[in-house]
Amino acid sequence: MIKKKETMPLTQKTACGKTNGNKFFSRVKNKLKGKSILITELIIVVLICGLFLQNGKMIDKMQKLLGQADTSIHEIYDDTKVIQAYKSGNTDQLDAKDRFVYEQLKKVIDENIKKDMTDYEKEKAIYDWQVKWTTYGDENLNPISASSETHTPYGVLKSHEAICVGNATTFKLFMDALDIPCKIIHSVEKGEHAWNIVQLDGEWYHVDVTFDGSVNGDAKYNYFNVPDSIKDDGSWPWDHDKIPAADGTKYCQLLNNARECNNFYDIPKVLKEAADNDEGYATVILTDREGFTKSVAEYIAGMIYVNKGGIAYDGAYSLDGKVVFKFTIDKWEEKPTDEVPPEIIEKLNLIMDNLNNHNDIEYNAVG
Repeated sequence: MIKKKETMPLTQKTACGKTNGNKFFSRVKNKLKGKSILITELIIVVLICGLFLQNGKMIDKMQKLLGQADTSIHEIYDDTKVIQAYKSGNTDQLDAKDRFVYEQLKKVIDENIKKDMTDYEKEKAIYDWQVKWTTYGDENLNPISASSETHTPYGVLKSHEAICVGNATTFKLFMDALDIPCKIIHSVEKGEHAWNIVQLDGEWYHVDVTFDGSVNGDAKYNYFNVPDSIKDDGSWPWDHDKIPAADGTKYCQLLNNARECNNFYDIPKVLKEAADNDEGYATVILTDREGFTKSVAEYIAGMIYVNKGGIAYDGAYSLDGKVVFKFTIDKWEEKPTDEVPPEIIEKLNLIMDNLNNHNDIEYNAVG
């Protein structure tokens, strides 16, 4: 579970909260995305649902759907054989699963990476693709499944679902193929969480695909290329002796996209513009910080109207000698869905009629 004194980033709550509108089961499923330490909360949810559902089969299905929430520590996938095959073109040493990973790796790189891209552009292209691939979206329906391998690239690429370890190992797979130095941080001291650090132009940055997952497939970039000063907040500790210091700022979007304001009275306009532009965050640098406190920042965040969402003050960070104040924008909007073809409606109606009449039927999955 999330300990009382720990802070869950608002972007994680976004991915945890609103998939497919207000549907309860989807909301709970996303709450556990990448979080194997929420087993206690899961048990409570299942028991409460059981009181209302009185249906053991439904509970079993829910437990399978949320089956990643156990107390075990997931093994980190070794991509050595797949990368060797990618570099050489020889797949003779790959088993069936690694061959599938290899084929998907090639396909994604061919579709998203161009030869004239910089390492940063390649990294961002894969990051954007992965956030979209593993998230519900109006054009990319994430299938509900109980895959037991969502901690590996095979499970992620096969099912579109990923827990944190799956996101980290999949992202590293692509970085290794693109010759971008990348490591996995596997934090298990306060539960399990995994993310990456990447090296660009000799400097290291944190990259957390799981925390930046969104409900509409758009990356929020709250945890994309951030330094230790942002990621090392005590929630997920790691061994700093084994992991290079991440102090890069050149490719830190939180710094590069920061708006400069004369004083805090200019912040409301900045936040409103960012929210209207569907940005996931806004960062500001104040020329005059006199009178600006946490309480003032929280009041400003609360006063900005965001349709079906909100703004939260995330804190102050020292980046490249500048104090950057960060606000997270949590916004989502219902979008009209495509019209369902008549033949699909007819098939679904038939299935539901038979289910309601308690008849066993056989049918093929749609889509």
